[in-house]
Amino acid sequence: MMHQETGSMSSSSQSPVTAPPSPTNLNNDSQSQRQRQRSSFHLRWSRLTKTVHLTDENKGLMRGSVAVSMGGGGPSSNNKSSRDLLQEASSASSSSTKNILNQVSGSAAPGQVLALMGPSGSGKTSLLNALSGRTTYQSGNLSINGTTLTPQAKKRLLTKIAYVKQADIFFSHLSVRDQLTYTALLRLPQEWPTPEKLEEVEKILEMLRLTNVAESPIHLLSGGEKKRTNIGTELLTDPSVLLLDEPTSGLDSTSAVSLLQMLQNLAKQHQKTVITSIHQPSSKVFFSFDKLMMLAQGNVVYFGTPRHSLEYLREVNLCCPDGYNAADHWMDLLVNQNNNSTSSSSSSTKQVSSSLNNTTLTETTSLSDVEDNVIKPANQLLIEAWDNESIAVQVDEDAEKHQQETAALLLEQDDLVGEHKKKKKFSKYNTSWAMQYRILVHRALKNSRSAIFTPINLVKSAALGVMVGLLYFQMPYTESSVFDRNSFFFFAMTYWVFDAMFNAMMAFPMERTVILKERSSGAYHLSAYFMAKTTSEMPMRMALPAIYMTISFWMAGISPKISLFLLTTLISLLSVIAGESIGLMIGASIYDMEKAMTTMTVLSLGLMLLGGFFIENVPSWLLWGKYLSPFKYSFDASRQLVFDRPVPCDGSGALESLCLVGSSDNNEFASSEEVVEALGVQGSVLFNALMLLVIGLVPRYIAYLALRAKKENDR
Repeated sequence: MMHQETGSMSSSSQSPVTAPPSPTNLNNDSQSQRQRQRSSFHLRWSRLTKTVHLTDENKGLMRGSVAVSMGGGGPSSNNKSSRDLLQEASSASSSSTKNILNQVSGSAAPGQVLALMGPSGSGKTSLLNALSGRTTYQSGNLSINGTTLTPQAKKRLLTKIAYVKQADIFFSHLSVRDQLTYTALLRLPQEWPTPEKLEEVEKILEMLRLTNVAESPIHLLSGGEKKRTNIGTELLTDPSVLLLDEPTSGLDSTSAVSLLQMLQNLAKQHQKTVITSIHQPSSKVFFSFDKLMMLAQGNVVYFGTPRHSLEYLREVNLCCPDGYNAADHWMDLLVNQNNNSTSSSSSSTKQVSSSLNNTTLTETTSLSDVEDNVIKPANQLLIEAWDNESIAVQVDEDAEKHQQETAALLLEQDDLVGEHKKKKKFSKYNTSWAMQYRILVHRALKNSRSAIFTPINLVKSAALGVMVGLLYFQMPYTESSVFDRNSFFFFAMTYWVFDAMFNAMMAFPMERTVILKERSSGAYHLSAYFMAKTTSEMPMRMALPAIYMTISFWMAGISPKISLFLLTTLISLLSVIAGESIGLMIGASIYDMEKAMTTMTVLSLGLMLLGGFFIENVPSWLLWGKYLSPFKYSFDASRQLVFDRPVPCDGSGALESLCLVGSSDNNEFASSEEVVEALGVQGSVLFNALMLLVIGLVPRYIAYLALRAKKENDR
């Protein structure tokens, strides 16, 4: 029975049969057939296995139960020593192994749509990750057109395998046309002229019916439009294989059917290999798939055509009731239920029971064995019934045969062989670093203009500048206002450093997700992104504190000198760069938002306290910390600049040690050097500015390294 079904599967999984060429166009058809064979990918995988190690999260509860058992004086405490109990607790809390994929075998041919179905946790996404080359697996064989893929080959094929994940991840402020255009400019070959790339964008917009929303921001799109935009982003590079992780999630039935029909047309008309996971399709959609793979607990329980799946269920005595949705019946069977309360599960159990009623008890068959069979879940019966090894053997045989055909075809393609020899060093990027940088700068400027340079932020900066200017309105340059000037600059530097820190830390997690997604598809170098982000966001980040300083500086009457205004504003902008750098470092290094927020709060407040305004006598064992504080360097540099001339003494006693009341005329002024020394200012203006620049670069480089260290299989 299984061998016959395997044979039918094998014959149907071969490359699609094309119409025979006419005698007059034999040469042209032969060339087009070769071109299709070169660009089409027949994916085969056999015995894929992936395991993970799980650690018990209830270690504390286990230790508590052991303690109760030891102290309760029960029977167990009398029979076992405390050492034995602790050993039991240690072994119980040790890590265990879970099979994510267990000897999974199958294939997907060009021109066909393979659907992966199964309940949550069955291994659908893990299988897609393995097929896309974005995760590792412990054992198994993965081949394309019969050729086994090596780790190096997987990297080379990333540009030909498109992976549309379940979450639609974009820079939401960009429009649909912007998203597709930037993708085309980054991922299409650099040799292509720009008009040709833009033409490809128009084709995708028309194919996916996105023309009407091309200029709309992505965050205003519907769920179906976002999903089509996500698919269009991957289709721009003309991939041979399209993998989709539950593309119909969150869509209404009409949008879901329309999306799946588009995928089927894409596979048949363009000879794409399409593999999609789907949760619970309608009956019409279920039977429209070319192939179906059912998964349960990481195991394959069926692989073949959807229509034949009903015959297979009848063979294992789990047939689908008449008029019942076949997809729903499959899902009812695959959901792991310890009880048989549902109607579908009960019917399945009755079918198993009826089959066992026809058996007779022998001396080697106990009643408990029969009971175990009766109460065994349907998904476990399907796992045990499926002959996975015969499928794996058939897949390996087909791959070997396909490899021989592919090798013979490649021998005839001398031009391709010559081209391959010329390209000794392979690069997974289609564009140069310089072009990537220019495109990413343009995109970042547009995205930053929408996210940072907003009307509300402009109003906030102006309003804050007016409020501070009114509080410190036209301060006299005398002894009594020394500490007011001191606090003016401490507030200015502190606020904008805090603002830059937390804005960068809060905005980066979402941006980080987009970066990992785009880098996994080989869109650009990480260094090009970081340089583009740094150079593009600087003007935007600096514009807001510049507005604040322009208003508050002149209203407060800090100085009539334009040079002093420019220098203090420059120090403020350097402090913003330093604060943003620290925020990027935390956002890139700590992926958990709650932990990142806690770390950022503690770090920023600690650095602020070390800045020199609140605490003058820092403990000796903490003195090193103030040299890491951007608050200190910006504060010290500003005070060096603002106290640029002697301060008149007015008898207020603010500078009592410098302005002695009743003294000679020589003490009517406190020199600028004495005032700066009395305030505890350290370092020259140039030194403090250079240290702000260092803090603006070093944590940013650490953020780059943290993002670069993100493993390929975690993207």
